Amino acid sequence: MFEDNQMPRGMGCTRRYLRDWRLYNERLVSRGEVLLDLSWVGGCERELRRINCGKRGRPYVYPPSMMRMVEAARAALRMPLRTLEGVLRVLGEIVAVRAPDYTTLWHRLKDKQLPVGVPCLPARKDGYVIAVDSTGLKVSNRGEWLREMWHVHRGWVKVHAAVEVTSGAVVGLAISDERADDARFLSLLVIQAKACLPGRVRRVLADSAYDKRENFDFLKSEGIEAGIKLRSGASRKSLGHGYGRPLAVAERNRLGDEGWKERYRYNERWRCEVTFSAIKRMFGESIMARRRDLMFREARLKFLMYNAVLSHE
Repeated sequence: MFEDNQMPRGMGCTRRYLRDWRLYNERLVSRGEVLLDLSWVGGCERELRRINCGKRGRPYVYPPSMMRMVEAARAALRMPLRTLEGVLRVLGEIVAVRAPDYTTLWHRLKDKQLPVGVPCLPARKDGYVIAVDSTGLKVSNRGEWLREMWHVHRGWVKVHAAVEVTSGAVVGLAISDERADDARFLSLLVIQAKACLPGRVRRVLADSAYDKRENFDFLKSEGIEAGIKLRSGASRKSLGHGYGRPLAVAERNRLGDEGWKERYRYNERWRCEVTFSAIKRMFGESIMARRRDLMFREARLKFLMYNAVLSHE
């Protein structure tokens, strides 16, 4: 038996980590500045005058920048709205701003639009490579044992995302339930990525769940390389579609599986998994909302807040 804190002989770590740990630690600490940004306090009155100018009906009492801070704190800390109201009361005493009640927070947050915000990425002459994949978020925080024991299935929220492989930023986003087919979201995600990125999309990487003739034809029409993994025994027949997939099958047969992966650098697709893991560690992998549209909104917020953290870093 080994004594406490004693490493067995010959079992030491031989890998050298080149990460700048001081910089990495500062990045982790600075995330709190994004999630609890009080910069709205100084310009609160000016912002209210601007958004209420010409508004019909009851004027806004709380500025949108305050709601952004509330939304960020809710996504990161996963607080119920009533608990968040209490936090705002304490902050309100410090900054001399009256705190909204939870009903006001609910109405303001549910109606707020959530555009896809992308960090400022450097322009690349050879274009961008994006990876497309999906992941699930639980709609209940119960453990797996309870679910299996009592045979309770509540499904999950499915998030379809396009990730820029160099930065890990989310450049395309779609939300559905677990019954949705992954393949039909590829064109939507690519269109969103083209609108967000400052340059052209050069290549799209995806697993065999996206192996559809329509997707190959779409990427070919857009002038984008299709790094979609083909199913084993894929047919070269077009079956009434274009020649995007038959040409891809012929190329894979010529290069072989390993040659094809090296040609398209298919291993970069795993950047999606890294991004999904980071988001779930930061903001949790369960959804607090119970209404379908609010579930989808909360799932979308988690991914957009990740982009905000990347922008700050």
